[in-house]
Amino acid sequence: MVSARRHRQPELMDQPGLDPRAHRQALDSLGRAHWVSRSTASIWPAIRAVVPRSGRPLRILDLACGGGHVVVGLARRCIREGVAIEACGVDLSPVAIDHARALAARAGLQRVTFTTLDVANQPLPGTFDVVLCSLFLHHLGDEDAETLLQRMRDAARHLVVVSDLRRTRLGYLFAWAGCRLLSRSRVFHADGTRSVEAAFATDEARRLAERAGLAGARIVARWPQRFLLTWMRDGER
Repeated sequence: MVSARRHRQPELMDQPGLDPRAHRQALDSLGRAHWVSRSTASIWPAIRAVVPRSGRPLRILDLACGGGHVVVGLARRCIREGVAIEACGVDLSPVAIDHARALAARAGLQRVTFTTLDVANQPLPGTFDVVLCSLFLHHLGDEDAETLLQRMRDAARHLVVVSDLRRTRLGYLFAWAGCRLLSRSRVFHADGTRSVEAAFATDEARRLAERAGLAGARIVARWPQRFLLTWMRDGER
């Protein structure tokens, strides 16, 4: 159950020895969770505000992209709205990257690419209009999370977006029940509640953003028991 402080435990999907079949099942389950939580719809309005007026492609980088569901959803949204896009998803796991590539291929997205990268320890691949991460910040300790936000700020021409869980009792109950309703994956069941216990409370996330140099970052609550952090460079607000 949740406590006044973060309680980080190793999550099963982070383990290198995880059976690939179990990993893929958990990634599919995470995709359903993103769909139920309307992750793409939550993130899209902030991204829509920084679409280049010149008509050049909007460049998006998704850190720790998992199975690719969020960035693929954003790419499909761009296409529906007539926005040219070039997107890249990166993740430490080759299993996750293969899953994401297959998802993009099924959607016919040729300008959405995926590659393996340890975002906590390796340089980010260039500069992008938007740098985002979803359901990843809680995996990191406070200092590493602050460092990642600083690196996201440096790599983003216009916008940083972080979508993550909030550490609340209701969030824990949602995770426990929701993971079991959405999936039979034991990996997904275990990681769901562990993620909530490791998550930042809203005030903690706000202080983290301030320490990372994201002055003026906006943090709002999103259903179900998530927060959305957005930061724009001066001149974009």
